Amino acid sequence: MRQAGIALLLMLALAGCNLRSADVSGVGSAEGDLAATRESLIPLAETLLVRINHDRDVLGLPAFTPSEALDQVAGLRAEDMLIRGYLGPAGPGDESVAAQDLMGAAGYRGRVGELIYEYVGQPESLVDSTVTQWMASEAHRALLLETVYAYAGVGLIGDGERWIVALEFAEQGP
Repeated sequence: MRQAGIALLLMLALAGCNLRSADVSGVGSAEGDLAATRESLIPLAETLLVRINHDRDVLGLPAFTPSEALDQVAGLRAEDMLIRGYLGPAGPGDESVAAQDLMGAAGYRGRVGELIYEYVGQPESLVDSTVTQWMASEAHRALLLETVYAYAGVGLIGDGERWIVALEFAEQGP
């Protein structure tokens, strides 16, 4: 069942986010390179969620429950933005908000949300920069500190100097 869910997410990502193998040719040498890059950044993504949960704990808020499925959604979202060269909830020509579609397909219900950040620099400062910028923005801070969200997933990808971070939130799990 788990593999079927991930396969469905990938199919929806390819259809709903308009990803095609031809779109990948300008980023890395092949589609596999992006997957390998995203895979190698998992520890950094985990560190980001730990940092966010620490900040929530300091404020007396419950921690987000990490979700591998939301990590997948966030990774696909970050990858799509890097490949297609946009930053936001919907890509050029998209008819719906991909994150909502993907989270719904993964079984997440209730309120869902997404934060996105583009970072230019070395990965060693990415976590601090991301959290600092999100917390400095009233709208982003409100989402990070919203207690209705129970689950979260982080995805990030980059080309060595430019990084896209996506954080997905959901109120109810599958």
